[in-house]
Amino acid sequence: MPRHLTALLLAAFCGATHADTIYKFVDQDGHVTFTNVPRPGARAIMVSPNGGATPAGPRKKTSLSQPADNGNTPSIAPGVQKQRDAGRRRILETELANEHKALLLARTALTEAQQKAGSKPEQLQRLRDEVTDRERNIDALTRELGG
Repeated sequence: MPRHLTALLLAAFCGATHADTIYKFVDQDGHVTFTNVPRPGARAIMVSPNGGATPAGPRKKTSLSQPADNGNTPSIAPGVQKQRDAGRRRILETELANEHKALLLARTALTEAQQKAGSKPEQLQRLRDEVTDRERNIDALTRELGG
């Protein structure tokens, strides 16, 4: 037991005296990498002397109508963004259609189980939950599609 306590205390003291710098690097494709290894083009965002995290500089207040631009934000051509939006919309519409089909099947299974004399209450509850889940998914997808 004393060996474990000694090792734990030694690790705690060694960790507290080590200072870390965190670097943020954004490549030409807009991929963000956080690392403790400095690299060309990366900027230091956090230094933690004595184990405490501190921001690299003061934060600017931003408006919700205008996103913050710190110079590292990748820009996307309007045509590319329209393609991405159209693709996302197609995916959401496909998911919505699949949820409608699944809801129909869940309601059918629930109706059949309710009409069957030997249905167990647990089975009926599971089928009701399935119907409720599908209805919630449809509501969420409809909101996401803006309707």
